[in-house]
Amino acid sequence: MDNVTDKLGRCFALAFPKLDPGKYATASAGNVTEWDSVAQLTLLTLIGEEFEREIDFDEFDGATSFEALARVLAEDNA
Repeated sequence: MDNVTDKLGRCFALAFPKLDPGKYATASAGNVTEWDSVAQLTLLTLIGEEFEREIDFDEFDGATSFEALARVLAEDNA
């Protein structure tokens, strides 16, 4: 999962440039003020590019935290 975490971290750096990288692991829509619907769409687009995959938005429904996104991506790469 380290590769997933590293790649997802790069996506977070681009989507949330003001967020301290040390806070990525605990980041969620509930505690990152910039995380709104536009940021979610941007983040999923970046994930698609970084992971070189088509994004099925239904697959990521409810994945509104770094941890939840990493879990979905890790399951996909298993």
